[in-house]
Amino acid sequence: MNMMPSSDLQPFKLRIEDYELLDRAGAFDGRRTELIEGVIVAVNSEMLPHTRIKNELMFRLRLALRDRSDPYDAYVEGSLAFAPHNMPQPDVLVARIDAKGAYFNRDDVMLVIEVGATSLRGDLGIKRTLYADQHVPGYWVVDVDGRQVHQFWTPADGSYVDSRIVPMAGPLQSATVPNLTIDGHGIL
Repeated sequence: MNMMPSSDLQPFKLRIEDYELLDRAGAFDGRRTELIEGVIVAVNSEMLPHTRIKNELMFRLRLALRDRSDPYDAYVEGSLAFAPHNMPQPDVLVARIDAKGAYFNRDDVMLVIEVGATSLRGDLGIKRTLYADQHVPGYWVVDVDGRQVHQFWTPADGSYVDSRIVPMAGPLQSATVPNLTIDGHGIL
C-alpha cells in the first residue's frame, strides 16, 4: 500500500489568528518568525551589520519626519497584518502615528524597508510581491553587500510599476512620502 500523499493534496494556510495562538502558546520557542502566505517562516539570526543598518535607517528617518506636519513616524520591526494569511515584520517602516488596532495595516503604512544580506533574494522576490499585492506605496530593499538601495513604488497588479537603484553613499529620497530625504552616507 502506497502511503505517500496524493499530489492533489493542498497544504493548510494559517490565518493571522492561528499564528497569534501558536505564538502565545510558545510554539516558536522564542524564535523570530513571520507569517507569509499562510506559512510560518523562521527569520534568520541578525548579524551586527544588519542591526546597525536597520537602527540607523530608523533613526535618520525619525529625525527627518520629526519636524514635519504629516502624521508619520519610523518604526523598527512593526508587525503588518495583511489579513488573512500574512504578517511580515519588516526591518523598518514609516507609518501613521495614529494607527489603531493590535498591528499596523496597509492603510497605516507609507514605506516598508527590508535590510537584505542573507535574505536579499526573498526581500527582492516574495516580499516585494507581497507588499505590492497589499498596495504598500513604497518599498526599499537595502542590499548590504552591494551597498545600494532598491526602491520600488506605484504598486499595481502584484508588482511595482516604478523602481530605481541608488547607492547608499548619497541622498535616499522617498517617492511616496513627499519631501522625505535622508543621507545614506555612513549607514553601511
